[in-house]
Formats: sequence, structure tokens, C-alpha cells
Amino acid sequence: MNSARGVLPLVLAVIGVVALGGSFVTGISAALDGSGSGALPYEIVFIVALVLVLAALIMAIINLIRGRSRVYSLLAIVVSVLPLSGILLLRFLAG
Repeated sequence: MNSARGVLPLVLAVIGVVALGGSFVTGISAALDGSGSGALPYEIVFIVALVLVLAALIMAIINLIRGRSRVYSLLAIVVSVLPLSGILLLRFLAG
């Protein structure tokens, strides 16, 4: 059971990062498309994926503090922090 608790944040982080990237690229393409199809579904997927990444980060930190599955927790933290730092970087560069 302990290994499942350690792997879950890593799996959530990977799924969230993949969904973040896909929805970001496709959402921008849909927003800039002149057909008026809209980017709302991609925005919703982006927000849900961001929540998954944040939940994975919190779960990994809790597992790391409790001493469970340290390697999986560190991997989940690294995977979770990369897109979050990219989002913050884009925000600060945008002004």
C-alpha cells in the first residue's frame, strides 16, 4: 500500500503535465482560429490539469515529510514544479 501512495502523486503529475501541454497548445490554436469554435473546453482541461499537478505536488510533499516513498516523492515534486515554474515565468515575462 505504501508504494501505491508513493506512485499516485507521480502518476497524477505526469498526467497533469501532459494534459497541461496539450491543452495549452491546442487551446491557443483554437483561440487564434478565425472560425469561432472557441477555446473554452481547452481552458477547462488546462485548469483541471493544473489542479491535478497541484494536488500531486501537495501529496508528494506530504509523503516526503512522512518519509514514505522518498524517490517517488522527489520525482513527483520535480515533475510538478517544472510546468508551474514555466507558467510563472510566462506570467512574469508577459508583464
